[in-house]
Amino acid sequence: MKILRLILYRTFGLESYLKIISKVYITLIRLGAFKKKYAELHFLSKLIREGQTCIDIGANLGYYSYFLCKLVGKNGKVFAVEPVPVFSEVLLKNIPARCKQRFKLLPYALGMENKSILMGMPVVEGIIHHGMTHVISEDERPRIEKTFSVEMKRPDMLFSNLQALHYIKCDVEGYEYWVFSSMTEILSLFKPVVQCELGSENKQRTIELFCNLGYEIFILSGNKLIKQNIQQVINYPNDVYFIHPGTNNYLSN
Repeated sequence: MKILRLILYRTFGLESYLKIISKVYITLIRLGAFKKKYAELHFLSKLIREGQTCIDIGANLGYYSYFLCKLVGKNGKVFAVEPVPVFSEVLLKNIPARCKQRFKLLPYALGMENKSILMGMPVVEGIIHHGMTHVISEDERPRIEKTFSVEMKRPDMLFSNLQALHYIKCDVEGYEYWVFSSMTEILSLFKPVVQCELGSENKQRTIELFCNLGYEIFILSGNKLIKQNIQQVINYPNDVYFIHPGTNNYLSN
C-alpha cells in the first residue's frame, strides 16, 4: 500500500494524489471497510441524529464532513474548519452536491488569537503526510516539505452566532488545548459531545479543561462508549470522547 501511495504521489502530484486517495477511502468506508482502523468514523451513526449541528475541526480531506453531512440530513448543519488550501479544494469536491446546502467550509485555523500563522506538511517515507499537517515555528520550517501561511481565528468569535451545537470532532495535531481554551463559553452553553484526538504535549491540560467544565471522559470499546478517569486515558492512543452528563444529544435529536 505504501509503494502504491508513493507511485500515485510521484505520478500525479499532491492535489490529484489527495483526490484519488480520499475518494477511495471514503468509498471503502461507506461500504463498511476499515472498521477497526476507523472505528470512530464508523461509530458516527450512533452519535449523530438528523437535524443536528456539527463542527469538524481539522477537517482535512473531509472524511468526517462527508459522513456528517449525510447523517444530519436536510435540516442539519455541518461546519468544516480547514485552513490548508489544497485540503479545502479536495474536501469541497468530496461533499456531494445534494449536501452542499447544509455544509459550510471555514478556511481558518483555530486558536487564541486572530492572526496569520504558518502550517507545515511533513514527509514520511517519501510521501507527503497530509494527516500530520500542523502549526509550525520558524525553527521547524527548514525540516518541512510544504508550508502554508493561513489565517487563525478565535472559535468563540467565529461561532458566536450558533443557535445550536451537538457534536464537535477535533483533530489538530497537538493544538487542541488552545482551540478549546477559546471556546469554553460555547461548550458551557451547548454542551456538545466532543470527539478529540489528543496530542501528548498538552493532553492532561485538555482533559482537565473539559473536566472543569463538568464533562465526563469516554473511550470507544467494542462499539460502545466506556467511561474513564484521567489516569486511564492519559496514555490512551485513540480518540477520546467528552460527554456532559447534563445532555443526551448523543442519543437524541
